[in-house]
Amino acid sequence: MFDLIGQQDDQRPYYDTGGRGRSHAFYTGEEQHQRELERIYRRRWLPVDHVSRFTEKGSYATLTIGTGSILIINGDNGIQAYHNYCRHRGYRLVEEAAGKRQSIVCIYHCWVYDRNGKLKSFNGTYFDHFFDKEKNGLLPVRTEIRFGVVFITFSDDAPDLDASLGEFGEFARVYELADLKCVQAKDYPVASNWKLVAHNVNESLHFPTAHKDLHRITDFDDAGTYELKGDIVGAWQVIRDKYNSVSMTGRSDRAPMPLVPDADLKKINWITILPNLLFGFTADYVMMQWVWPESPSTCYVRHFWLFHPSETARSDFSHEAVFALWDKANYEDWEMCERTHRGLSNPLWSPGQLSLDEEVVSQIDAWVARETADPVDTEG
Repeated sequence: MFDLIGQQDDQRPYYDTGGRGRSHAFYTGEEQHQRELERIYRRRWLPVDHVSRFTEKGSYATLTIGTGSILIINGDNGIQAYHNYCRHRGYRLVEEAAGKRQSIVCIYHCWVYDRNGKLKSFNGTYFDHFFDKEKNGLLPVRTEIRFGVVFITFSDDAPDLDASLGEFGEFARVYELADLKCVQAKDYPVASNWKLVAHNVNESLHFPTAHKDLHRITDFDDAGTYELKGDIVGAWQVIRDKYNSVSMTGRSDRAPMPLVPDADLKKINWITILPNLLFGFTADYVMMQWVWPESPSTCYVRHFWLFHPSETARSDFSHEAVFALWDKANYEDWEMCERTHRGLSNPLWSPGQLSLDEEVVSQIDAWVARETADPVDTEG
């Protein structure tokens, strides 16, 4: 990918000093958590899903962000997100993670909404002349699609989405992201701060000790960090010589995606759209892995596995070896994150030195710190 994205600066300041971790309060504090929800998750564009999960009218998915719930559904005018609660008394409408519905029924008082968020009927509830049904549909959330990724924002003045994505489009183009098919999704609860998960999935130094299967397939020492334009960070890692796929077997007869450069056929490109969506771009499949904050000490991870439609159409298609590797690695990771959170919960925690191979960890923390900092007072 080096010849397809911006020039990489081998003399950047991080290489002179490395980085350092941040405070106990930054990783575990309630005040910092609320700042992140308010200044990042309620202000910026957030990637929330992939278009391949909404191929039919009425296809839907739900998502929890902090204490709020979002319903994403394919209506007559395309994919649109809504706040997932009834306009009558606030009942949470849909609990399932994904499915297909042509109408959304509130079983509390039998209000019924169509797949376009419009209130169809309110059987079982009596209203007088002052009730306006047209003004009581589901509350929409701003929704956009880029490169097959569904984005939402709760803000009317969110930063420009295309500027934030920077060079991400080049990775999306090469790996044909918009055309891939999600063949499996799984949610994982994690008892740690969300940033610790973001750290974990953006470095491979822990592979030799935590992930025997991954370490057998990939070389944690043949890796590096990208310097990318936009609100994205990334790194790359090489697959060992005798393997061609990151899976339990390490081997696959799936055809490489045709636009992937030759130099990247045996490479994983780890690219994160900040704040919370990691892509693992490989020549024969792509992973999408979100981490969503719930509280200062809890989050959940949503993991997608996507493959090229020419491969999923094959009668012998199987992704079991890929899923088995990552499902096992995920549980190994969550244990690491949870134990790290317990350590950082000590108010006496003193930040440690980060190595050259942990540049992305430092980049994530620096970005979050900038986004949640108080505005500088330039008056007086």
